[in-house]
Amino acid sequence: MQRLFYTFLIALLATAAGAQTTGSVPVSVRKTAAAKTPATYAGRQIMVGTGGGFTGESTTYYLLDNGKLFGKRSQDSGFRFIGQQTAANTKRVFTALENTCKIKSTRFDNPGNTYTFVGWKKGRQTYKVTWGAPDTTVPGAYPRFYTSFMAMIPTSSRL
Repeated sequence: MQRLFYTFLIALLATAAGAQTTGSVPVSVRKTAAAKTPATYAGRQIMVGTGGGFTGESTTYYLLDNGKLFGKRSQDSGFRFIGQQTAANTKRVFTALENTCKIKSTRFDNPGNTYTFVGWKKGRQTYKVTWGAPDTTVPGAYPRFYTSFMAMIPTSSRL
């Protein structure tokens, strides 16, 4: 009788607290936010990668302005979380691309058989600089930016 009373009391308290019960074990339901990936992220993001060649595949790395770093190959169905950058490093990288490289005002789209690219996106605004064609002069800051960006990604975490 006493056990039945406690079971009833637990169920009553759980129901009053907004939880669902199964038998005598209360189960709470908690809503969680969907994980933000580059596909769903509304803030600024930087895309850096390479592609082309015989297979035509590409590999892209994404840095979100919240510091999260992702990677994705063209044949992958989803994004791979690589790591979290510090706020200071994230700010430095975005400042370099926006102010030093001037991504929003640079128009350069010269891919070759294989190509390298650096891009910036926020919402529907997208800017991209692509190079790889022989006999073209790449705007000076972009190869350095690409090399610096790739140095943030440990070799063991690269796709």
